[in-house]
Amino acid sequence: MDLLSLLSLIIATFVYAISPGPGLFAVLAISTRFGPIPAIWISIGHTIGDIIYVALAMLALNALAELISDSMIYVKIIGASYLIYIGYQQFRSKGVSFEQSSKKSSIIKLLIAGFIVGVTNPKTIIFYLSFLPIFIDLNNLTMTTEVQVLTAVGLTVFFVLSLANILGIRLRKHIENPDTIKRVNQVTGVTMIFVGIFVGLY
Repeated sequence: MDLLSLLSLIIATFVYAISPGPGLFAVLAISTRFGPIPAIWISIGHTIGDIIYVALAMLALNALAELISDSMIYVKIIGASYLIYIGYQQFRSKGVSFEQSSKKSSIIKLLIAGFIVGVTNPKTIIFYLSFLPIFIDLNNLTMTTEVQVLTAVGLTVFFVLSLANILGIRLRKHIENPDTIKRVNQVTGVTMIFVGIFVGLY
């Protein structure tokens, strides 16, 4: 894969990833409430979801893509329910500090939430299936090209989500008192609930 094609792929992925969507909103909400580290975990989960779709697209598994589309309703229901549950729990939270949880269970929960946000968005695989053939020949893929594409897309998506993380950190600095923190809990919870609804209805 030549440098120009790789750069074009990165730019196209950046433009797609930076468009407002459930992934960006979820990372922003988590970053504002819990800080940068938890937001990084949810970003990693989301990026893994995107990488899986890129891998499927590169293998040109159209039949599998159709299968995913047929079963997506069940995946979306489960994923949306999980995200709404997380939002509800956050909304009811009475925390009065911005403690960053490093518990393994919290990390796993964030990874799963991020993965669900990424993998339950049907427009993602449609997007990758549509634009990847513009940059690479899916019928003559090499291992090197596959690694280059997966790395480029993965890093670009993670970079965009990191921008949302940074924005959340900046907002966080302006929030100090317990009453405001309670409102942040509620806003974060409502945001996650809406992300879940978006995932379920889109």
